[in-house]
Amino acid sequence: MKTKPLLPILLFFSVTSTFTATTPAADAETKPAPAAAAPAVEEPAVDPKAIAILKRAVDLLAGAKQFSVTAEIWEEVALENGSTVQTAKTAEIKLRRPDRLQVDVRTTKPRRSFFYDGKTLSVVDRQKNFYGSTPVPATLDETLKKASETYGINFPLEDLLLSRPFGDGAALATAGDYLGPQLVLGTLCHHLSFRSETADWQVWIQDGPQAVIRKAVLVSGSGEESAHVTFLFDRWDLFTELPDFLFAFEPTATDTKVEILPEPAQPAAEPAK
Repeated sequence: MKTKPLLPILLFFSVTSTFTATTPAADAETKPAPAAAAPAVEEPAVDPKAIAILKRAVDLLAGAKQFSVTAEIWEEVALENGSTVQTAKTAEIKLRRPDRLQVDVRTTKPRRSFFYDGKTLSVVDRQKNFYGSTPVPATLDETLKKASETYGINFPLEDLLLSRPFGDGAALATAGDYLGPQLVLGTLCHHLSFRSETADWQVWIQDGPQAVIRKAVLVSGSGEESAHVTFLFDRWDLFTELPDFLFAFEPTATDTKVEILPEPAQPAAEPAK
């Protein structure tokens, strides 16, 4: 946490009880000139320490040839009766740069899986045994963009999957603080907080040489459109080789193929009158 500089200590000097009469000119020569006020030091809106710690985590993931991790995702949901509750799901992620990704999402039962093998994206509905496949670009960044913009498919934790994790999130921050050390499930972490025009987010980054993310909290929007999501990360592995077969989807006899359709074009906004 940043602290303000201490106020200057005031020094009081005693004077002798004997006064010597002096002329005004002499007074002007002997009286010290008033000290100039020190210029105020403006602290940066984003703490450089917070940026440095976040950069370590980003560089670690960006430089990893492959990684796997399990994330618990807790999201606040408003019920029709006005209550707010938390729902939970788990995402198991396996990634190999620059063109392999496999994600399993489940609650108490398997729900959905994603397979990307460098040429094809397959989306599997584990509850209904439906699957669809579509050609996609040859890099993960381009595939994530096409999946979102063309088909409305958004992967869990997309910011973590990019070749530069978190993208330009830190650059867009209007405020950022280093909030000190904290334990996350028994692991010592650095707690960082950032704010941008669209969201507030916090991240807890493991202390030590392996600066992986252990927890993150995202608060975005306002009112009925607000979202509050907490992510807990476990079982990080940046070293085990991930072979090709993990990223290729092979349908079973009970799977039914369906077509992945592009999202309908949104109507153009009417010009303001």
